[in-house]
Amino acid sequence: MKLSEIKNALAQVVADGDPDLEQSCARLSRLCTLFLSQYGDGTVSLLRAPARMGVLGEHIDYVSYLPTASLTFGSRERDALMLYRSSDGPQVRIASTSPRYEPSSFNVFEDQVPALGKTAAADWLSYLSELGTPAAHWQNYIRGAVSFARGKFGEEVKIGFEFALDSDIPPGGGASSSSALVVLGGAAIRQVNDIAFSLEELANDSGMAEWYIGTRGGSMDHITICLAQEARAVLIDYFKHGTRHVSLPDDPFHWITFFTKPADKGREIMIEYNERAAVSRLLIPALLQRWQLTDAERYDAWTSTIDALANGSLSALGEAENLLLTLPETISINTLRSDYPETLSDLERSFPALLNDTPRWPLKLRSRALHHLGEVRRVALATRTLDSIQSNSTSESRLEAMQQLGKLMDESHASLRELYGVSTSEVEQLIDIIRSHPHVMGARVMGGGFGGNVLALTTRDHSRSLIERVQKDYYDPRQRDGLREGSIIVSTPGQGLAHLDFNEVWRKAITHMSRTGTNVCSLLDVLPRQCSQEIWPVIVAAGKGTRASASGLDVPKPVALINREPAIVHVLNSIRKGLGETRPPLIIISPETEAAVREALKDEEVRFVTQQEALGTGDAVLQAYDGMRDFNGLTLVVWSTQPVIQAKTFERTAKLAEILHDYDMIVPTTLRKHPYAPIRRNELGQVQSTAETHLENAEREDFGETNIGMFLLKNQPMFEVLLDLRSRYWNESKHDYDRSRGELGFPNEVINALAKRKNGVFASAIADWREEQGVKQFEDVSTCERLIRELSTEKNL
Repeated sequence: MKLSEIKNALAQVVADGDPDLEQSCARLSRLCTLFLSQYGDGTVSLLRAPARMGVLGEHIDYVSYLPTASLTFGSRERDALMLYRSSDGPQVRIASTSPRYEPSSFNVFEDQVPALGKTAAADWLSYLSELGTPAAHWQNYIRGAVSFARGKFGEEVKIGFEFALDSDIPPGGGASSSSALVVLGGAAIRQVNDIAFSLEELANDSGMAEWYIGTRGGSMDHITICLAQEARAVLIDYFKHGTRHVSLPDDPFHWITFFTKPADKGREIMIEYNERAAVSRLLIPALLQRWQLTDAERYDAWTSTIDALANGSLSALGEAENLLLTLPETISINTLRSDYPETLSDLERSFPALLNDTPRWPLKLRSRALHHLGEVRRVALATRTLDSIQSNSTSESRLEAMQQLGKLMDESHASLRELYGVSTSEVEQLIDIIRSHPHVMGARVMGGGFGGNVLALTTRDHSRSLIERVQKDYYDPRQRDGLREGSIIVSTPGQGLAHLDFNEVWRKAITHMSRTGTNVCSLLDVLPRQCSQEIWPVIVAAGKGTRASASGLDVPKPVALINREPAIVHVLNSIRKGLGETRPPLIIISPETEAAVREALKDEEVRFVTQQEALGTGDAVLQAYDGMRDFNGLTLVVWSTQPVIQAKTFERTAKLAEILHDYDMIVPTTLRKHPYAPIRRNELGQVQSTAETHLENAEREDFGETNIGMFLLKNQPMFEVLLDLRSRYWNESKHDYDRSRGELGFPNEVINALAKRKNGVFASAIADWREEQGVKQFEDVSTCERLIRELSTEKNL
């Protein structure tokens, strides 16, 4: 779809009563408006990157001397959305729905990036050292991703892209809003240049690409953003450079983040971050390596301990702590200069601003190392606890496990405050308020620290009271509304980086609108047909016609002349006009209708199948099984006696089947007085059953919802149900069905069977009430003619 068509479709969505759908449509509409105003109409792609939520393992993704790991998940509720398409040339043009970030652009070839070979990290760092830290600008996150890709892929990067961004991840909130932007930029530059990549590769590249802005962090955020899964935590093993997913119970547990204020990304805080990265990457490893020369016994003990930790031994943690306690508390720049000249050179190249910030020296070593080791222990214990939770675990065992996880979170926060120094007085105030709630299992500062988010673990039943307490005791005194401003977020584990299909939006919208009784026709009519599945029409033109004959109709109902054309021809014409090309229709005839129907359709490309005995409409459809058993598309079942059904209704039904592709059966319905076959729904609006008032003695309603004699089904599930019904109810001795009137009906029997499945039947009132009118007796002929004239006149007004 073109962007203007998407925007028009979004305007047709009625989301009343569904705040999530309403918010989603509003965001997408903002994105479309921005993109159209900046770049014009055309075909676009949509990428989503989730906010990163860190459970345990903070500030250890850049540690090089320990086998560290983190437990994280991607938020289902918070994300950054990017609408993008390729540029005509090497220009990258960027815009955001946030007024804080002005539109900007740069040329792909503007930065003279060297080729990044097998030593990509070192080559990239050398280049960045020469480049220097760029002036602060939000485009740098995209520019870093593009420049890294240029260095890695060289001449494969030929063109740029233009994009519009909408993010509800709080900037500076410890949920990785910046890393999400880097990942999106890295994915976009690869895709517009047709460069294949894996999510793991993109994550690792993005971690290095973000160094462009001046920080030297790790890849935890980027790995989480790329690899998150629903209802799972991501266990990131930095030592083995691997990941795996760990079950993370989301019912009845809630993860809630409370935002304090943005962590300042200015020079001072950036140096704070880089100090810890430098100590972890360069200084502590240098001191440990020096043991090989100064204390071989201690060095051997250290290497043995690391091997044991890498192999999953928790008992080795005690020995590792004893050894790390022998590290000096701090290191001065003079000691570094005299004893570790190579490390000094590395520091000068990677962290020049830190080296020149002399008042900051000496730098802490021992406390930083003890934090790293503590997180190793906490992640290992948490993983072991979560791995013990099985799908059939009791609610009590799940609660106990999550309580243990909460205690580890509390320990992590204490370490981040006391050993790593990344908490603030305001964060501590918020932590105290959160922990004063009796049903909070754990809480800690999340992300880089120095502000940002506090993550709390509680249960669904106590989320509201916790939020109310924090609002009253933390936000109210600051004259803030935490919920309104988006500073309070309830998160659940969701999907990682992914292309979003707009069909998912239409699917949610149509499901919501149909279940709330809102007409979806205006939305369906602006959506294009996708023709993703082949359709095979089955037109039922069988039966004896006894009642019709008794009413004075002297021809079989399918060939009754409606405006001088047989009713079945009206049906065929509407199918072709509404659906376009389909497989040649199968016409189910009976000995009583065969001659007349064959004559009426002698010039049509159709096939005939005979139902020898009048055993019901379901049995009639079953006669097509031998010819359709291997067909895997959609079967359109329609009565030949429904000439009033409009082409537009066939088209809308096909669109519903394409959008709601998980459903086995789509039933177009209408709302009218005294419905012939009322649809029954549950309290959620889902179809439960249906029955005919005439043949099945269903309760007659003054007003309700009914089918119009046309149905679209997945072929295989349809015949699966029909064959099962035949095996259960066919009575060979009587040669009929043990059902009402000895017949197997359609659609009610099929609807009632499929409705028991998760995505069995979807019904929507997309038809005019007049389309239900069929030819049952003589007087219906003139009624059909009148209704067709009315509908045609209204359509042409």
